[in-house]
Amino acid sequence: MLTRRSALGAGLALLGASAMPAHAAAPMRGGQVAGWYRFKLGAFECTVISDGAINLAPPHPTFGGNVATEAEVTAALRAAFLPTDRLPTFVNCLVVNTGRELVLLDAGVGPKPAFGPGTGRLPQSLAAAGIGPAEVDVVAFTHAHADHSWGIADASGADVFPNARFLMTGADIEFWTAESNLSLPEPLRTLVAGTREVVLPRRARFATLAPAGEVVPGIRAVPTHGHTLGHVSFHIESEGQRLLVMGDVANHSVLALQRPDWPFGFDADPAMAAATRRRVLDMAATERLQVLGYHFPWPGLGHVESRGQGFSFVPSPWNWG
Repeated sequence: MLTRRSALGAGLALLGASAMPAHAAAPMRGGQVAGWYRFKLGAFECTVISDGAINLAPPHPTFGGNVATEAEVTAALRAAFLPTDRLPTFVNCLVVNTGRELVLLDAGVGPKPAFGPGTGRLPQSLAAAGIGPAEVDVVAFTHAHADHSWGIADASGADVFPNARFLMTGADIEFWTAESNLSLPEPLRTLVAGTREVVLPRRARFATLAPAGEVVPGIRAVPTHGHTLGHVSFHIESEGQRLLVMGDVANHSVLALQRPDWPFGFDADPAMAAATRRRVLDMAATERLQVLGYHFPWPGLGHVESRGQGFSFVPSPWNWG
């Protein structure tokens, strides 16, 4: 029974305990777990695999160029509770197990420090997800930019996916491996040189992907040119369920959707890219089509909602089943 005397005694005991020396504080651990997220799409098993994240800076003119002011870009980021001095940009690759073939859509940055220390995590994320690189049958690329293609080689230049065949559009293969493009100004020169280093030793394993061609049954390319001249997205369908892997149609889940007409600094043809972006986002919103944003907040899955003159991204809830 709790009495006044016993309660008072307990309080005094607590006071005495508080005077005792404290244990050492737990150390700060740092780091993050390897990133993977698995879900079903009809009969297909899909796994989003993280290669890490990139911080692009400055936000303006990276977004908006000479169309928007720095104040407009800053206001849009602040309204979304996002940093205003940089653009945290995720790298979300996708593995699709069709039951017959294991397909990787985009391969991340790899070990080269092109985009800082936050990338190059694809191998450890694959391992954490229980996927062996040697199991991958096909690697298909939305385009040849470094953060999508360089991950097929390790730090020594050896194969990461030794048994895979590679699919990329002819326009991107030709542009990003052309020796003549080594004379382009920076940073294009460095990006071309890096792509040549990973693609040319494996050139015999690269097949040309038609802009609307089939990757494997259930996965086909969708022409979405503009970011690069050969850029494609991927439409996946199984048992009536669909997913659009957008690639770099939209490079930011807020800025590119709210203001799809704003230019993005890495688009090869800004006008074409803006037209493609609006067309694809409108299609996704109208058809209620689930999308995967390569650079959207992890794991990048969600839907597109029409809002005013632009769009908004509605993340899909995690499925723990």
